Formats: sequence, structure tokens, C-alpha cells
Amino acid sequence: MMILDGKTLSQKIIDDLSLEIRNLNLHPVLDIIIVGDDPSSQKYVQLKQKRAESIGINGTVHQLNQNATTQEVISLIEKLNQDKNVSAFMVQLPLPPQIDTPKVLSKIDPDKDADGLNPFNLGLLFQKKSTGSAPATACGIIRLLEEYQIDIGGKNAVIIGRSSEVSIPLFALLLGKNATVTICHSHTENLQEICKKADIIISAIGKPKFLTKDFIKDQAIVIDVGFGIDKNGQVSGDFDFDEVSKIAEFITPVPGGVGPMTIASLLYNTVQIAKNQNL
Repeated sequence: MMILDGKTLSQKIIDDLSLEIRNLNLHPVLDIIIVGDDPSSQKYVQLKQKRAESIGINGTVHQLNQNATTQEVISLIEKLNQDKNVSAFMVQLPLPPQIDTPKVLSKIDPDKDADGLNPFNLGLLFQKKSTGSAPATACGIIRLLEEYQIDIGGKNAVIIGRSSEVSIPLFALLLGKNATVTICHSHTENLQEICKKADIIISAIGKPKFLTKDFIKDQAIVIDVGFGIDKNGQVSGDFDFDEVSKIAEFITPVPGGVGPMTIASLLYNTVQIAKNQNL
């Protein structure tokens, strides 16, 4: 078993971005919109801002009230779309239930879309277009597989979860790398049987230790996007790491796997956007 070390790779990517920013004399600005006071989202936004500032990406966190309306979020997005001093921005998800998330994401200028979640940019993925920003988590997972020289072509890849933020763009990226891709979800029948056939299995459902070794075939490549607290109060991903790591060929840890790669990919997108604006 080999650990897919997202922490080390993300630092390498961020160091390269820092050098690029200095060499090109770029001044990227990444703003973040967050609605409400969810502790996990607050912590994640702080981490993103800290990592951005460490390499010369400035920006503002726009904090909106938990009871903010869809229109209030859209008004802020339209303001940032027009602000020439803001290179790129993103909306921290999930949003409170009263907010129409698809409508909000559709209002982001595709050319300022740091997290790649505007429907236009998502559509480009399915056309195998290299233009536009790819969603940060999905992009980070592909980069991690490539770093460890894992051949995706021809592999049977199973994604558990069907979110538009992670699973759908990951489907497009894996398909673009010539994998055979299956998406499973809460209505999928025979989930265990499907998972046991996967060469690459990726879960993004947020259920700590939901997937045991009985879901994994020997020498599978296991990517854990989940993050939660198990019944013992410990941080855990969707996979039971202690069990699954004994039979997997490669596995991402939680924390230290996909999370750092998501931030690195977000900053990578921001730098690419800033470079395009400087042309």
C-alpha cells in the first residue's frame, strides 16, 4: 500500500505558483464569499485565505448573514464580476438551504470563476476543452493520480456521490482520461457489488467509515473526498482507513489527501486567471 500524499504535492504546487507570481510580477486577487457561520466552512475559508496570502495572492472574505437571500448573494457576485481589482472569486459551499445554489453559481463570470463551478465552465469539461477553470477538488484528484503515475486510461472508475461540485466534474475529467466511469448514489442498487469491480474508487458522501474492506477489491486505488467525525470523535473519511489500507494499492489519507490538493488547485486556477487577464 502506498499513501497518495496530497499534503506534500500541494506544497510543491504552491511553491511553484509562488515562483511564477514573482517571476511574472503578477498581482492576483482572490475574493471569497461565505454565507452563514458554519464552523467547518469558516475554518476552510481561513485556510484558503492564509495559503493564498502566503504566495502573494491577496483578497477579501465577504461574510454574509446566515439568513441572506439568493438575491443578496447574486448582488455581491455581480459587484465582484465588475470589479477590475478582483482577478477571481469563489462562493464557499454549501450555502444555507434558502439560497438557490445553482442560480448563484450561474451568475459568476466564467472568466473569474476560481472554483470552476459556473455551468459554462462545467460544460467545457464535457467537451474536453482546456479553456476555463476546472473545479478545484476534481482537478486536484486528477493531479494527484498523475503525480503517482497512475494510468487512468482503460480503468474501471467508480464515483460514490453525485454532487455538481465534485462528482459530476470528476466524471468528465476521468472520462477525458479514457476511464470507464460509473456514478453511484443513494438510489444505486447493489452498491457493494459495483464497488468491488472498481480499479479506482472515489467517495464523496461525507459518511465516516461507511466503506469497509468489503467494498474494495485487492489492489484498488482509493480516493477519499469525505471528511467527518466518526463515532469515536476522530476525524475520518468515507473509507475505514485501517481496514481498506491493508488491501488497497494506493490510498489518500484524511486529512492530508484530497483537502490540500483542493486548495492548491484553487490557487492554481486563480493564477491562470490572473495571467489571462494580463495578456
